[in-house]
Amino acid sequence: MKYSRVLILSLAAVMLIIAGTAWAGGIKDRMKQRLPAIAALKAKGVVGETNQGYLGFVTGNRSGADVVAAENKDRKAVYSHIAGQQGVSVELVQKRRAKVLADRADPGEYVQNASGAWVKK
Repeated sequence: MKYSRVLILSLAAVMLIIAGTAWAGGIKDRMKQRLPAIAALKAKGVVGETNQGYLGFVTGNRSGADVVAAENKDRKAVYSHIAGQQGVSVELVQKRRAKVLADRADPGEYVQNASGAWVKK
């Protein structure tokens, strides 16, 4: 129950940030434009979702490094904004988001577990 509440609040905060402000409009557009490239990298097993809410390279293959760097930069901005709004640490926001992203990962995609190991869903 407590977990569900935290999850719902985190999702609501992310949605408000992304949809509600002009600041987020640019980030939202950029993140939306990167989605196909990120999906392709995930499908190839090049990247996965880290346990800190960012994209990470699963192997030594660094294909799409520019896309990953741009995505992680925008995610960091969103997490920082949410943390400021909620009065919590960025690390807490990252961990909450990491859990959501791991739960949403498609079968066959990689996610990082709590110990940092990559696990294929």
